[in-house]
Amino acid sequence: MGFLKKIFGGQNNDDKVQYFSGWEVSLDESDQCENFLLTQCVDKQTALSSSSFIQLNFDENNLLKSGKLFSDGKEETEGHLLENLQLNAAIGKFKFRDIVANKVYNFNEDDDGLHQFGGEFPPDFKIPSNNLPVPFQYLGYLDNRDQAFNWLPFRLNLICPIYLNIGNVFLDYSEPLSPTMINSEEIEKADCSYDELNSETKIIFKEVKFQTEISNEINYGLGHTGVPNWIQYPDIPRCPKTNKIMRFVCQLRSDVGVEVKESNVIPSSDFMASYFKEMNFWGDGDLFIFFEPTSKVACYFIQNT
Repeated sequence: MGFLKKIFGGQNNDDKVQYFSGWEVSLDESDQCENFLLTQCVDKQTALSSSSFIQLNFDENNLLKSGKLFSDGKEETEGHLLENLQLNAAIGKFKFRDIVANKVYNFNEDDDGLHQFGGEFPPDFKIPSNNLPVPFQYLGYLDNRDQAFNWLPFRLNLICPIYLNIGNVFLDYSEPLSPTMINSEEIEKADCSYDELNSETKIIFKEVKFQTEISNEINYGLGHTGVPNWIQYPDIPRCPKTNKIMRFVCQLRSDVGVEVKESNVIPSSDFMASYFKEMNFWGDGDLFIFFEPTSKVACYFIQNT
């Protein structure tokens, strides 16, 4: 309790307080700012477990009264992190947003889980028509019967050409079992860093069932939902059909036990073989997935160090 008092002490009980995981935002009411606030808002306990977070206090007029930025458990009092936040310029001007704090659910392997990584494309699923140099991979599905994903309109089959050097991959799931590529021209221009792969490549991952568990801390297992843990700068997409901010679905990590079950890839070396043993995203990256439920559009992209 002493630690909490030290961090959060001094605020008026009448203040409205909000917490945001991460620091990569300027309080300038820009589009980027609004995207960050919606996506990164968390409760106090989740903020405390984050490597960095922002605390904003608002007065009775719903205007920003004060704020703090924490990194590695310590308050930042100077430097570029605080300068980027533009806190002083926002005080007395920046308005309170009525935002619901996002809840973190971690993914835990469970033979009886509702969700699945890997496996083969369902027999009634149609892969989007494409001219990709390396095909889509089936990554599994998320079941919307789970509380963590009850906002999804249907079970979401996860597919992405993860071996291409992709940017954002936008898929329209208006037909849930027959998605289409929205930015097909852009995706089809993506090249591939693996000489072993081509349009006939076949890589199937073993089935790994999992369940979600609510938590105030992101663990580093199979993946999680609730709030992104960015590897690079926040890249929160807008739906190309509605222009709405897309909602974070989940973040999947590389080399966490989803092994390759079947493949026709012949690695050029023992080193390259390591890339085709488990599900991974550019070797050591994470796959970020967003979804807009009214348009039924998903967005996939990879970040790595």
